[in-house]
Amino acid sequence: LGLSHLDRLDRTGEVIFKDNFSSSVAGVVEGDYRLDGQVQLICTSIEGEVRGYLPASKALKGNLMDSNAEQDRIRELSQRRQNLLLELRNYEENAKGVSQTNSGMGVIPANTQLQTTLSVRAATEAQKAHVELSISTPNETIIRAVLIFAEGIFEGESHVVHPSVQNLSGCVRVPIIPPKDIPVDLHIKAFVGGRTSTQFHVFEITRQLPRFSMYEVTEDSPAAPAGTVSFSINERPQRVRGRTK
Repeated sequence: LGLSHLDRLDRTGEVIFKDNFSSSVAGVVEGDYRLDGQVQLICTSIEGEVRGYLPASKALKGNLMDSNAEQDRIRELSQRRQNLLLELRNYEENAKGVSQTNSGMGVIPANTQLQTTLSVRAATEAQKAHVELSISTPNETIIRAVLIFAEGIFEGESHVVHPSVQNLSGCVRVPIIPPKDIPVDLHIKAFVGGRTSTQFHVFEITRQLPRFSMYEVTEDSPAAPAGTVSFSINERPQRVRGRTK
């Protein structure tokens, strides 16, 4: 065993007490070392040195608890400080990139927003009929990738569109073929930035796919049938009307 005795918090592993021996520790037991009815933690070294440790008093336990709470708070604030410093460093790198290039590294105009539209597309020789989800930005920014989460539409409940570098633009079109006539929420995440950006802003938006989104109203009414038929029937007009409704 080692040359030191350590007491740690079982929750965090933090050292709250430390004592060193002149030689290696041979063993640790629990017992009434002083024969006064108080149980102690007894440590023995390989050279025969024996030391006993009493548990902390109630007052000391309270101080330890207060100290532990303070340490937890300090640790939390330190972590927040590190995160803020990292975020500040990223902003500084972005600002430095703006002075070197026109598009910058991840810097986009303040008015950038994600716009979505849904439209029905008829079947063609190359593609089945579908609902086209168009995702676009109103300025010169580009969409690097799009993630769509939707239940019951995509295999694995999600779909990713990642255009090649040559095909990057401010608009991405995604064909959707809903298997049923039910409303579905589309949870969309888009990575937006400049053409030379290596860092991107993540825009999130939710758009609902309507129940009958695969149906489209035709502009031209069908022509009235030209054929007719004449026949005689021995039934009252009301009964005939009821059966033909």
